[in-house]
Amino acid sequence: MRLDGKVALLTGIGQGMGRATAKLFAQEGAKTALTARGEERLKETADQIKNLGGTALIVPGDLSDKAKVEKIVNEVVAEFGKIDILYSAAGGNFDPGRDLQEIDQSFWDSTVASTLNSLYNLAQAVRPVMKENGGGSIITVAASFNVRQAGNASYGAAKSGVIGMSQNLAAELSKDNIRVNTVAAGLFRGTFGEGKIVTGEANLARTGYPQDIAYASLFFASDESAWITGQTLAVDGGVDVGTRGLWDHER
Repeated sequence: MRLDGKVALLTGIGQGMGRATAKLFAQEGAKTALTARGEERLKETADQIKNLGGTALIVPGDLSDKAKVEKIVNEVVAEFGKIDILYSAAGGNFDPGRDLQEIDQSFWDSTVASTLNSLYNLAQAVRPVMKENGGGSIITVAASFNVRQAGNASYGAAKSGVIGMSQNLAAELSKDNIRVNTVAAGLFRGTFGEGKIVTGEANLARTGYPQDIAYASLFFASDESAWITGQTLAVDGGVDVGTRGLWDHER
């Protein structure tokens, strides 16, 4: 298995790509720790992982709160002894219908806090843990160019910030043998069941499925990408290079 013996902390776990990624990492042998604000969805994901024979620890919390992030990281290390992989997907507020005049201070601040502050807090907390263990892999989840453009100004700024921060972290953390790469997600409307994660249909003319992100993240988490850092991989069916329009197959 591609992640055998590794410990993965996965953040921003909802019902879609985060859940698919957590399940796939567990299928590939990782011990998983799951965190997000909503404990109910975390439990659902953990139960599905355990039903498939995997290991899952629930550590809910607000990742924009630095003290809570440090507590989460400490709990994971206390349980599993280390953290090899960080999957950082916290964020939100993708609202294509909201123009600039509708973005009040509260909406802007919540978008930046949930997306950028979370990554900042997580990176600071896991760095010494990974360094002590000889290195690790951080996978950040941003959005493809066309998705950033379709969103609102706060969403586009925050997701672009994830890419910029990740590239900066890749350079700085390389001396600690910590790799940092970004998955830039396109639009996803596909669903998946409670069983094992399998690859999506080999057909570009379709909507995205959560497992498309999961398998890209698995590559960055595994030793197969041991000499890759600072990269951004768009997983969008080719929309950013003009294969089709963003909303094709989505409605």
